[in-house]
Parts: sequence; structure tokens; C-alpha cells
Amino acid sequence: MKSYNEDFYRLFNELADLLSLLGENNFKIRAYREAARRLKENEPITKRKYGTEFFKEIPGVGENIANKMVEYIKTGKISALDKLRKQIPKPVRDMLLIPHLGPSRVRALYVNLGIESKKDLIKCAKNGDIERLPRFGAKLVQHILDAIVKGQEKKRRHPRAEVEPIAKKLTDIFKKINGVDQVVVAGSYRRGAETVGDLDILVSGNPDVSTAENKIYKVFPDHTTLASGETKIAFVIFPQNLQVDIRFVPEDSWGAALLYFTGSKDYNVMMRKVAIEKGYLLNEYGLFKDGEYIAGKTEKEVCEKLGLPYKDPKKRK
Repeated sequence: MKSYNEDFYRLFNELADLLSLLGENNFKIRAYREAARRLKENEPITKRKYGTEFFKEIPGVGENIANKMVEYIKTGKISALDKLRKQIPKPVRDMLLIPHLGPSRVRALYVNLGIESKKDLIKCAKNGDIERLPRFGAKLVQHILDAIVKGQEKKRRHPRAEVEPIAKKLTDIFKKINGVDQVVVAGSYRRGAETVGDLDILVSGNPDVSTAENKIYKVFPDHTTLASGETKIAFVIFPQNLQVDIRFVPEDSWGAALLYFTGSKDYNVMMRKVAIEKGYLLNEYGLFKDGEYIAGKTEKEVCEKLGLPYKDPKKRK
């Protein structure tokens, strides 16, 4: 039976992209991106059991998003997304596929320079109009031109050899910041995968977030910031076009967060099923029973409470 998880991940990220292009509310945009992330990692969503109330039980999914999920399963489309697509010319939407151009930059090009196609983009890049915009510059413009000429599309996976030096630089930065207790690169990187999508880095302790950001952006000046707050920093590093998500995790949640953000998806689904069968709730914040915190400081602690053997990350397939 078809699983809709990947569809929802793609569609809600597209909704967020198009809302960004239109300059809509950042809270709404973040809600769609968070829902997309949660749904991608959720247990398989099929027609066998679905509904607004059922979907609202998924963390990060409210009634508005749940209704869109039901609509898509019933009709194969999301009307709100179709309306957004009609508001923005397809050539403008297609610019999102060009490396170095996220929604905020495409919006700046569209609104400030009236760029509606690759042809317009090349013309304005060559005559100097683009580099005069805030957050662009000659170096970035050249990267954009090179990508267009070479017919590149945004990368979905990165060779491990390309990512390792970046991961090391980022972990070294945090190890030198006062207040940091632990820093670990999670995700498929921790599982030893040969290719990596994004870099998920977990940090525990009480570091100064602004200090961390300043140090990171000095080492990686060619970047675009996606999110900045007390619990998370997210940005894209160029020219690799690598997204990095850095999450600041409380000590009590460290082990649970490591399990959650290391994956794999199937491994996480298995653990949540075991937790449910034993009357627990397991998420990235910890293991709970009837709302009471039970475990979460270490991965082994969570596994022991669930009666599961601890698995090396590279064996969590």
C-alpha cells in the first residue's frame, strides 16, 4: 500500500517555499517546514487509517495541515498549493532549483529586479544589478552564473568525503565555546552513510547562541541563514549547497534526541512502536508514561527502559 510520507515532505516544503516567495508570515512558513520534517520521519501514512483527528496526533501537525493531508489523500492535490502555484510564474518557481538561490533570494530578485526567468537572471547578473542587492555580491553572483552554465540542479545528497571537513570544523567550533558539554553530528552521517543529505548537529550545555553564530559565519562566510533562535540554528553553506541544522538540546533529552535525529527512519518507527506497546510515549524529548518523564539522558538508558539492546549507530538500518 502506498505511503504518503515522502509526498507530504515534498508538498509542505513547496508550500513553505512559495509562501516565502510571497513574503508571507514566517510562523506559518516554519510550521509547514516542521510538519514536513516530522511527516517524513513518521511511521508510514497510508489510506488504511487516516483523518483530521488522527493526523493531529502527529507532533507538528495542526488542524490546518491535517486537513490538507486528508484532502491530498482523497483527491491527489492540495488546493491551497495549486492557488500558490498560479500566483507565481513557473520560471520564478524554477529558479529555486538553481544552487545558491533559496526562497528569500529568489524573492529579492523577483521583487527588486523583476527577474522572472533564467534569461533575466543571466542578464542582471552580467550587468551588475544583482551584486548590488543586499546579501548577494560578486562572488555569489559568479557561483549562480556557473551553476546555470553547467546546468546544475540543487544537490540532494553529498559524498561523505565532501562533508567530513565541514562537520569537523563545526564540531571544533563548538568544542571551544564556553558552556558546551557535548556536540555530536547525528543523522545519516553518524550512521556512517556514504552520502549525506543535511548535517544534523546536536549540542548540549548552555552556550551563547550569538557567539556560536558569529564563529560559524566567520568560518563559512558564504552562507544563507534559514533559522536562528535559542533552540536551533539552520543555514546553507555554499558552494556545496549543504544545509546544516544545529539543535541545542537539554541535558535530560540528550539521549532521546540522539536516537531521534540519528535514525534511521525505520529504526525510529520500530522504537516508537515498542514504546507504544509498553504504554510509553517516545519522542526527541524523552521517554514518557502518562505525561511523566521516565528516561532520555542517554541512548542506552532509553533502550534499557524499553527492553531493547543498544545498537551502534552504523547498525541502525
